[in-house]
Parts: sequence; structure tokens; C-alpha cells
Amino acid sequence: MKKKENARSMIRSAVAIGLVVLTLCGIIASQASQPHASQTKGASPIIIVTDADNGKDIDLPAGDELVVRLKSNPSTGYSWAIKGDPSPLRLVKSSTKRSGQTGQAAGTPVTQEFRLTSTSAGMASLTLEYRRPWEYTAGPARKFHLQVNAR
Repeated sequence: MKKKENARSMIRSAVAIGLVVLTLCGIIASQASQPHASQTKGASPIIIVTDADNGKDIDLPAGDELVVRLKSNPSTGYSWAIKGDPSPLRLVKSSTKRSGQTGQAAGTPVTQEFRLTSTSAGMASLTLEYRRPWEYTAGPARKFHLQVNAR
């Protein structure tokens, strides 16, 4: 009789542990499906997009910040710049960050970062061009485009 009770108790424990594991897997999977969203304590959520997101449609909830991070190599004279008016988005800050631990050697790749917020609800067509600013007649070497639904 005691063996049956022990076996039932072990089965109940295994089922309970299995349910906890499945619940945690569901939470992790739901967070993994939103790879670009991050949040720092006390700050508004940040949506990060990179080269891999070129051509995508992005939802930008009110109060969130959109961060565009694109690879660049300034030693070639090329840099990223926003083309046109991205309204209702507004550029808050533009910066350049070194990539990895490669130091400040010539030819070292960097990441250009553009921080934007929405000034109102609406659709924004955000286009960035990778070009040499003094080459007026030459087309861009690369383009990055997002369609942003600011809510």
C-alpha cells in the first residue's frame, strides 16, 4: 500500500515539475519572439533594429524609442545618414561606437547608432543611405529602409 502511495506521490511531483517547466518554456518563447525589444529599469522600452531588419515593418508604441544600429567603416569615407524627413519620427541622438575589441586602428569597423522617438501617431518611412557625403552625384553604396507604424 505504501509503495502505491509513494508511486502516486512521485507521479504528482513529476507532473507538477513538468507543468512548471512548460510554463517557463512558454514565457521564454514569448520573449524570444520579440528579439528587438529591451527595457532598462525606469526607462521607456527600446526597440533595436540592425542591418538584418532592412525592409521590415516595425510597430513603435507611444513612448518607446527606436534604435537603428548599422555597421559602418568611416576610414573609407562612407557613413550612414537619414534621407529625407522621417516624420512622425524625430532623431534624438546619433552616435558611433567601436565594434568589438579591435581598438582604434585605421580601417576598424564601427556601429553607427540612430535613436528616434515618435512625435505623433502615424506611418513613417525611414530611409538611411550609406554614402560619401562629398560625392553628390554618386548613388549610395547601400540603403536601409524601415516602414514604422508609430502608435
